[in-house]
Amino acid sequence: MTTTHHERNPMTDHQTAQQVDPERVSELVASLTYETARVPNTSSTIATARLPNGFVVAIGHSSCVSPAAYHAETQRKLAIGAAAGKARDALFEFEAYRLAHDLANGVANP
Repeated sequence: MTTTHHERNPMTDHQTAQQVDPERVSELVASLTYETARVPNTSSTIATARLPNGFVVAIGHSSCVSPAAYHAETQRKLAIGAAAGKARDALFEFEAYRLAHDLANGVANP
């Protein structure tokens, strides 16, 4: 049995398809603040990426093999870099969800 699906998919209509605005995501990324902490008794550092409202968008971490080789500033930078990359990806997903939600609910110029 063959089923035919006749619904129009707005995401395939290139003339009217809307996309997440990369500039908006960049603005959100620029608004992030980071907090770092060394995990006690380890050679690991974690970093949180937070929006101005306090929402934690992402968590990154870094580690080194030997506690003797641990350099706090290097591990802090690596953990923040990991959190920043994850946060950018998450913010694109959040903005895509918001856009899809607005389009599905008929919000003009989302």
